[in-house]
Amino acid sequence: MKSSPGASIMGGKGSPRLPVLSSIYEVLIVLMASFCFLNSYDGDFVFDDSPAVVNNPDVSTSPLGKVFVNDFWGNRLTHKQSHRSYRPLTILTFRIHHWLRGHLEPTDFHIINLILHSVVSVLTLIVFKKLVKRKERYLAFYGAVLFAVHPIHCEAVSGIVGRADVLSAMFVWLSILSYDKTIYCNRLNQMFLYLLMCVMFITAGMLCKETGITAIGLCVVYEFTKLHEQISQGLWTLADVRSTIVDNYRFIIRLSTLIVTGVVLMGVRFSLMGFSPPTFQAVDNPTSFLHTSYLRYLNYQYIYSLNLWLLICPHWLSFDWSMGSVPLIIGWDLRLFAIIGFWCFLLLFVVVILRTPRRDQSRYILTGLCFLVIPFLPGSNLFFPVGFVLAERTLYLPSAGYCLLLAVSLQKLCEILSSPKLPLLMYTILIITWFTRSWSRSAEWRTEVTLFRSALNVCPLNAKAHYNVAKSAADLGNVSLAEIEYREALRLHPEYSQAMNNLGNLLKDQGRFQDAEHLLRRSIELQEDFAAAWMNLGIVLSALKKFEESESCYMTSLLHRPNCPDCYYNLGILYMEQKRYSKALVAWEDAISRKLKHRRAWTNTIRLLDDLELPEKALEMGEKAMELFPEDALIRLNIANILGKLGRFPEAEEEFRNALRLDPRNPTIFTNLGVLYHRWHKYSTAEEMYMKALEINPGAQSALDNMKKLQNLLKKQKLKVF
Repeated sequence: MKSSPGASIMGGKGSPRLPVLSSIYEVLIVLMASFCFLNSYDGDFVFDDSPAVVNNPDVSTSPLGKVFVNDFWGNRLTHKQSHRSYRPLTILTFRIHHWLRGHLEPTDFHIINLILHSVVSVLTLIVFKKLVKRKERYLAFYGAVLFAVHPIHCEAVSGIVGRADVLSAMFVWLSILSYDKTIYCNRLNQMFLYLLMCVMFITAGMLCKETGITAIGLCVVYEFTKLHEQISQGLWTLADVRSTIVDNYRFIIRLSTLIVTGVVLMGVRFSLMGFSPPTFQAVDNPTSFLHTSYLRYLNYQYIYSLNLWLLICPHWLSFDWSMGSVPLIIGWDLRLFAIIGFWCFLLLFVVVILRTPRRDQSRYILTGLCFLVIPFLPGSNLFFPVGFVLAERTLYLPSAGYCLLLAVSLQKLCEILSSPKLPLLMYTILIITWFTRSWSRSAEWRTEVTLFRSALNVCPLNAKAHYNVAKSAADLGNVSLAEIEYREALRLHPEYSQAMNNLGNLLKDQGRFQDAEHLLRRSIELQEDFAAAWMNLGIVLSALKKFEESESCYMTSLLHRPNCPDCYYNLGILYMEQKRYSKALVAWEDAISRKLKHRRAWTNTIRLLDDLELPEKALEMGEKAMELFPEDALIRLNIANILGKLGRFPEAEEEFRNALRLDPRNPTIFTNLGVLYHRWHKYSTAEEMYMKALEINPGAQSALDNMKKLQNLLKKQKLKVF
């Protein structure tokens, strides 16, 4: 590092300034800084990744056209429960992963997210250099490094769903760089070409995430930033400015194009969602459900202050900030001072802008504020309510404006202290601190267990955090912890229908049907269209032998979610218990038609057809199932049993061997293979198979019974001989 000699427009001739590096070193350092999230490269699918990627048919099985008519979660965009999030380009990137791999590998997704963040960080450096004058371009480097390591980006970079924010930011920067070309190109046809590119990038940004539309506002800011730059250089007079705005057709074409683009994109966007806003629950954003406008805007401002605080001090980070994380302000509250601090922060920069004698410095501060505020507007609740209290990923692009403000403030401190040493030391400490925080926080995003537990330290009153801790504990088989956390979630939020449903499901699996029934009935009282709760209640009632009411629950569930394969499967189980076999087969056929790879529906269909003495149909279904599940030992076991009953012993033996190859420690396969040899009169081999089954499971009753039958048979044969 070395300080560049010569004058500094920000500080005047001979004023101290931050060290300057060559461009290649700037890019390399920014790239190295962006590696602070590398700790999450081998993470799992966590939190929203499950509904948006793993369980989203648009990522794997749906026709490609569905990507452009469904929302981000794979639901119809016009569905009443849709959040109206339209991000087809982001979903297409997920689909490419599945197409290349043939399955969903989380490491692939994380690595691409890390690469995209590095690209955005470098683009941030380039855009910042466009925003400042040539002699102050070192400010762009210091701002871009801050952006690259800011811990507020952990959710967007380490969470796979956050790719929408990173991709959108990339296209926003590209649109600004294209717009820059339209200002300085000499030929009109070149201007139209770059203007078209700008519009395409804005559209792409919006198709990655809705906030991409803010690129239009940033391009307008960029236009006037360049206009102010030319004025501050003394190249234009006031008459020149008036002439540019009123008479210069290129200026008018550029701004008119941006306005038309905005109107068209918003019109298309609203038409896709049926001109109806998304529907959110009070738990998602309780502030928007306050009846008093004064209290609503007061709480909004407190949320703005929290967002600003997370940019300043990104220590308390959480995957979710809803359900009690931010209690409402409804009267006198010490948190009112946070709102005062928020406005003091903004006013401080406004005062600096108005009172500083240096136009360049004022322009940089104003530009930084615009780049902070404009991308944040879609999530501000000012134009329409959003489905969250605070979401860290929404600060991905706004943080760029904050980082630019920090870089300008750092230079100002150099001028005040007449030395860059202390500001540079402070900056270095800040970079190391943020890098370390990003490194540790990205590690928490690797698994759901670490992610959800980390939230309890930040938001102990967040019912959703307790709910997710319980859900991950249940998935890992820790039933006692899951029950404790579900009950804690319900204590914090007594009307949490999802927690009631999951706890009821947990109790159902433990055979505590009465308690489960109570919870599930309460869940559907709170949310009448809760299809999963209706289905689970149907399962519980079936276990309690209340068959008619159980069937009614299944039908209600299908009314609210008609394409649910699991509901059809469970309905088939109900019919099976009632010995209504034809209806059971129809129900499982419906399950398979809605989810071709519904393994249990295939298995039960094959078994039932076999029990109904329809072996040919059972074998036909079995052959289709084997094509779908070539590595499923249970399906091959069922086919082998059918072949054995038909006396096709060699074929049955081959399928039993295939099943053992897939599951060599399954005592049931050895027992059934023993039965085959028993029928085939290969008694010694049958005895060997029973013995292997008992070695694996000494208490296998079927193997014990068949072994006894075989021994009795052999004794009788010996007696006949003698």
